[in-house]
Formats: sequence, structure tokens, C-alpha cells
Amino acid sequence: MALTGRRLEVDRIATLAVLPRESAMVVVGDPGSGRSSVLDAVSNRVSLPVVRVGVNGSESRWPLAGVTSLFTALDDPRATAHIAHLLQTGETAVPVTAGLAAAHDFLDAVHALTLPPTLVLIDDLDRMDVESQELIAFLAGRLAGTALRVVATVRSVPSDGPLAALPALRIEPLPSDEALVLARTMAPEEANDGVLAVLAAETGGNPGALREQLAVLSREQLTGAEPIVLPLRPTPTTEALAALALGSAAGRDLDVLAKLALVPVAKTTAWDRDELDDLVGAGLATVRGQSVTVRDPLVRSALYWRMPARDRRAAHAALATASTESDPRAAAWHRSFVDDVPDVVALLGAARSYVVDGNVHAAIALTERALHVGGGTEDELVALLGVAEALLGNRLLGFAARYLAALRPFRTTAHEVRRLRLQYSAQYLSGDAVHADELLVSVDATEPADVDAVAGLMAMVACFRAEAWELDQAKDLLHRVEPLEASASPHTLEITTTARELIAAIDGTLPSDTDLHDGLATSVLLAMSDPALLLLAHALSIAERYRSARRVFALVLARGPQTAPVWTEAARYLTAENEVRSGNFRQALRAIDVWEAGSSVVERLREPSRAIAIAWRHFAEGRSADALAVVDRCLEHRSTSRLWGATAKLHALRGRVLLLDGRLEEAAAALEAADAIGRSLRNPAVLRHLGDLVEAYARLGRIDDARTITARLAADHHARPGRWGALVLARSLALVADDTTRDTARRRALELFQPHDSQFERARTFAALATVGNPAERPRLGAAAAAAYEAAGMRRPLVTPAPAAAMPPFGTGPSLRSAPVLSASMPGTPRSAPDASAVLTSLTAEERAVVQKVTEGYRNREIASSLFMSQRTVELRLTQIYRKVGARSRSHLVALLT
Repeated sequence: MALTGRRLEVDRIATLAVLPRESAMVVVGDPGSGRSSVLDAVSNRVSLPVVRVGVNGSESRWPLAGVTSLFTALDDPRATAHIAHLLQTGETAVPVTAGLAAAHDFLDAVHALTLPPTLVLIDDLDRMDVESQELIAFLAGRLAGTALRVVATVRSVPSDGPLAALPALRIEPLPSDEALVLARTMAPEEANDGVLAVLAAETGGNPGALREQLAVLSREQLTGAEPIVLPLRPTPTTEALAALALGSAAGRDLDVLAKLALVPVAKTTAWDRDELDDLVGAGLATVRGQSVTVRDPLVRSALYWRMPARDRRAAHAALATASTESDPRAAAWHRSFVDDVPDVVALLGAARSYVVDGNVHAAIALTERALHVGGGTEDELVALLGVAEALLGNRLLGFAARYLAALRPFRTTAHEVRRLRLQYSAQYLSGDAVHADELLVSVDATEPADVDAVAGLMAMVACFRAEAWELDQAKDLLHRVEPLEASASPHTLEITTTARELIAAIDGTLPSDTDLHDGLATSVLLAMSDPALLLLAHALSIAERYRSARRVFALVLARGPQTAPVWTEAARYLTAENEVRSGNFRQALRAIDVWEAGSSVVERLREPSRAIAIAWRHFAEGRSADALAVVDRCLEHRSTSRLWGATAKLHALRGRVLLLDGRLEEAAAALEAADAIGRSLRNPAVLRHLGDLVEAYARLGRIDDARTITARLAADHHARPGRWGALVLARSLALVADDTTRDTARRRALELFQPHDSQFERARTFAALATVGNPAERPRLGAAAAAAYEAAGMRRPLVTPAPAAAMPPFGTGPSLRSAPVLSASMPGTPRSAPDASAVLTSLTAEERAVVQKVTEGYRNREIASSLFMSQRTVELRLTQIYRKVGARSRSHLVALLT
């Protein structure tokens, strides 16, 4: 299993291993933090010989047992003799001088060994015998001439201990995003994502505690069929970490902390402020505004369950009385442990208000408690529906889906339509198929409000059907809405109108901008709701009106706090998709970065769509292998099995990446899969795979197949004309033209481009024509392609120049079925002319290390951290590098070295 997170930690240790000088580092981490896993990742990463030294706890009573283990692990036959000498010296030395003599003997013994540069990884050094700890610490400060790089892990470094003088790297708890990703990799496939998010938060980013909790929870709890008892019951890692954290706490502080552990979050007004300040100063509590909570959820877990059940109930009763006026939400929590019949509706109301306030941790704790003590009455389910609605509005899809699954159909139409709306929205935004079987039969609604709700629900599902390219079903749903429009609200009519526009855009029949909403007048757009604006902007993007789409998306984002987080998230993603479709990779990369930075893993929408955006970013930045890995993982995901539109897009992107990497057979197979799925879609500008398929066939020498696909592309384009279709059709015709028409077709393909057209498609045309041009023209076309790729903002990584590969002549059969590499003689990918290896010879080792990090996408701050430099030093090195290689900018440097 790949290590989740910890990239910077592994980078720092791996960098230490390859530095020209011997050095040492202490890696400090709490119990369960994954210290051993980090060392495992480092040992698999570095090219140096690695010596791994484990610690046997039962040997910690034996003097020099750890040093013996170290010498035994070193690959030198003289190590055994040195062990015997050290042991004998230790027995005969005078106690006063024994430590110093043993230290110098140990250092001399290591110097006497003949070792290549070696990385020594010592796990749990603080569990070794004291004598060995002192000797190894003495050695770590005097490694010059030993050829050793020493890295040791410990739980803590006392300020007066032997390791205090060594450089230390602290392994912090995993961020919530990475903890959730780790939980997904550890848990069974059927585990509920909302439950995993709860576990990731409640274990405080500690991998060991997370692993133990996943092992002790029942299958029903993991799948969401049963509620989780919070705080979680402590496991061995929880107890070990709590003992370490509470070592300095005692007396009154510990009593106050134990009471504070009884509630997820409390208002400071109900507590003694001096006592809270003492806890905050000790690092045991956190105060944010008027709220206070135990800082570490694992410490809270240990304190909560240490208290006897009778004492806990009495404390809950006292705190419920004390907080009734000052903190009613905390009082509702405490009363649920005291009352014979808990007020579940009040508990869920408090949970919903916590969501609105942004305190999701407390909201989940109260909701799980409500599920645990509730009776499932209609009022309780309506209150639970309100919690799920608030969670979905704050883009917490996993949590929302987890509680929607606990609901059953309502008897009243209004509540049932509300439940279905939330359920379908959560499924769609999560990237799952929306079946909406409940809408297959007529919905009986007589009240105007119920009619409006049903009409809005069908219009919403019609949009989902359109996104899945099920246009007939989408049109049928909107046809069923027409009789209800007389009783529909303005908002429902607005959604219905924009849903029809989305369907028309996918079908290639969207009216011109002047015929949409008074010519897209700003006053009209400002009066529209957020979802309606997003549907309109998305339709404009699909119809290749990128500037208009950009303007409408900007209106949604400019509303700021007035816009629900779920719509802001959707606007950010769709903005990134709009820039990708426009071919402006620089703007697309910025948009994807903004989208990623604005949400956590638990908040992100549309996993297949997110995978496409992230894969595009990897591809645009020159990391084709990473792009393919993202796409392949998403294709393996169970949710794509019935999401035909998303699946076709993934195959089309995979085919494009493989095509530009020269892996022609694989590219053709992926593009054929996309074509098989999207065959019914007549608008060629939606999936955009036919031009790539033509090029793949042409480069493989399958000219008849290429001409067949070109004919299909021509027919679809003439039926639904568009700018992208015109450019790609001209390129395809040039690729399949015979000797008598080839020059004319090539000239038309190039002359068709206007300054406002996609630079990416322009580069694709230059590169494709180079593959069928004569050898004298290939360098010129290749250089033009590279320049156009650079103008589009596409970057490539630092690579070793590949051998040339020639295109097979048309009609002679595919003598070269696929080529994994490209060069200047086949400019299918944007590669620059200078030889990277020649340029690198002019740089120092340190400058080459900086360049490598730049080409891998590191920012200056990350480069400084991984190479043990200051950020100012990195900037100076880059200035020197620019001067040596003649680069004008960071992107130009990458282009020169690729």
C-alpha cells in the first residue's frame, strides 16, 4: 500500500540521504503517527544501500544491546570483532570514564569499517537501552568520514537528552483530507464515506488509531446501518497517546479537562475562564471565539471513557443544568444522556445550527447521538432531513448521503419531494448514477406548493439526465413538467428554462446569445438564482461560447457569502472545465488550483469530473504517467459503471494522453472505447474524441479506418456546426488526404486558424501535419507546434532525449505499431529543441537538484524545505540557472529542459 501523505517528510529524509556530506536526523512522532511507514517509504525511495535497525523491547534492559544490533546490520566482516571489543571495554572501564571511553571506542570502530555511502534507519531509538542511545547520539554528531547517514525515529526528544542537539523532523497528525484518503484505502469497499469521514476526524489524523478503529467497528457501523458511538472507545494507540499528552496535567486541570471531554464543544461563558486559559496554555484545549473544546479527539476519547458510567451521568446532569441558559445546544447534548425520553428533535435542531455555524464536528456528534437514542418518529426524520439539507448545502456530501440513507419515504408529498431532491442531488454531485425510479410513475399532487415542488424535482432530474447524455429521457421529463408550469414558482420556471438550454447545448442546437435572456443582459442575469446561472454558463461552455460562459460564472463567484458553498464549489469546477475546453491551459491550471484550494477532500464534488480536471492538470504540466494513473483509478471506481458520459470522457482523455505520448495502439483502444460509449451523441464538440481517433489511425497506417471516422466527423459537424468541429475536421481531412489533395488540405487546415482560436488545437494541427509531412518540413512544423503548445500554457517534464521514430508511410501497413517515445523527428508532443542533458552539464549539482524540483512542479517554498535551503537561496539559484541556460521565466526554463 502506498504511503498516504507524508510527501514532504519523505522528501526531506531522502534528500538527506543523497547529500554529499554525512549527516543525521531525528524523526519525532506520536504513537501511531506512522514513523515506521515513513522509514519504509524512504528505504524504497533512495538508491543508497539501506541498513534498517529494529528495536526489541525485551532487550532494552541489556547494556549496549542496541549498538550490537547496529553493528550486526552493517555489511562489514570486522563488525563482530568490534562488538566483542566494545562489550569487553564496557565491563573493565572505570565507571567515571566508562561513558566517554566507550563513545570514542565506538566512534573509532565505525571509522575502521570500510563502508560505501550508507543510510542507517533506526526505528524507535528511544526504546533502546540507555547506553546505546547515548553512543548512537554521540556518533550522530560526529559522522564525518564514516560514510553513514543516520535517521532515527523517537516519540519525543527531552531537552536534556542526548538527541536534543540533532536536527529534528516532527511528524504531525495527518490533515483531515489525507486522513480521509487513508481511511478509504484501509476500509472495506462497502464502507460508508460519511462514516469514514467521521473516523478520520475523531482519530485526529493518527494513522495507527484510525487502523484500530476500523478493526473494532462492526460491519453495520462501517456501512452506516448503525450509528457510531462518539467519542470513540479508546484503543491501545489512543491510550498511549493520551498518556503522553496528559503526563504534565494533574489535579484541578485534569478534573476540568475531564468534564470538558463530556461535550463535543461548549461555550466559554459556562466555564471558568482562568481554568480554560490554563488548559489552552498546556496545549490540551482549544478556544475559538466563544467556543472551547478538547484539542485532541483521542485525548477526549480516553478521558471520556475513563470516567465511570455513574459519574458520567451525574456530570452530564450537572452540566445540563448549568448550561441550559448559556449554552442550549450543549444542554441538549447533556440531557440526551440524562432524560428517560431524550428530545431528539431538539438534538437534531442543535446539530443543524452547528452545521450552519461551520462546526461540523459537533454537528456530526449530535446527529450520531440522535440516531442512537431516537425512536424514528416522523418529526425526528423531518429534523434529520434538515441536518442532511444543511450538510449538502455546505458541500459535505459524504455526511449528507450518510444521513439521507437513514431516512425512509415520507407520507407527505412536500417532505418526500424534499427528500428525493436531496438524495438525487447527493448522488449526482458525488458522481454516482441518478436513477430516479420514483419519477417513473405519475406523482399525485394537488396543492400548488406540492405541484411546484414536483415540477422543480423533475426539472432538476432532467438536468442530470442531460449531463449523462440521456437527452430523450431529459426531454420527456421536461415534457411532463409543461402541464405543471401554470402552478410553478418563478424559480422553478427559471430552472426549467435553463434545463432546456442545457439540453439544446449538448444537442448542438443552442440559440445564439442574443436570443438568450435578453441577450444575456446583466440586469437579467443578476436576477437569476445561482443554480440557474450555473446551468446557463455550463450550456454556453458546451456550445463553445467560452467568453460568455466565463462572464456568467464570474457573476456566481462574485456573490461571495451570499452563494451557498455547494454552488460556489460547482462554479469553480465548471470554470476550470470551461478553460480546459477553450484550450487556454494557463487559465485552466489557475482555475483548477483555485478549485482545489477552496475545498477539502470531504467537500469535493463529482469524483469522475474531478479526476478529469486533475488528470488534465497533470497532463498539462507534463506528468503523463500521473494523468493516466488518475484516470485509471477513476475508471476502476464502482461509481462509473453506469455513468456513461463520465466514463466516455475518461476514456477519451486517456486516449489523448496516450496519443500525445506516442503510445498509438493503446491510444486507439481507449478512443475506440470512448467512441463506443458516446456513439449516440451527435454533437462532435461534446466528447471531442473523433479527431484524436483519426490521428491515431493515420499514424498507425490504418488509413481506411481514419477516412471512415473522418466521414462521420464531417457528417456530424455539418449537422451541428461549431468552431472546434471546423478546425479538427480540417486537420483530419489533411491527415487522410491522398497525394493529389494533401497540399491543399494541409494549407487549409493551417489557414483556418484565427488569433482567438485554441492554441492547443493549433499546436495539435502543426504536430499532426509534421507526422505526414516530408522530412525537410518536419523540423519547421515541430518548432511551430512547440511554440503553440508553449503559448497554450502546456509544459513538459525534464526528460532524457528519446531516439527518433519515423512515421510509417501511408498504405504500407503499420510497421511501427506504437512508439512510447517521441523526438524532434516526430513532434507529436510539445518538446523543445535544446538537448536537456547538454544544458544540465553546465549546472552545479545543487542547481540540478533545484531544476529537478522545478520540473516536478514544486514551488520555491517546497524546494527550500526539501533541499534544506532558505527560500532566498532557492531564488538566487534560479536566477543563476536562468542566466546559464538563457531562460526568461520558470515556464521557459521547463520548456528548455524538456
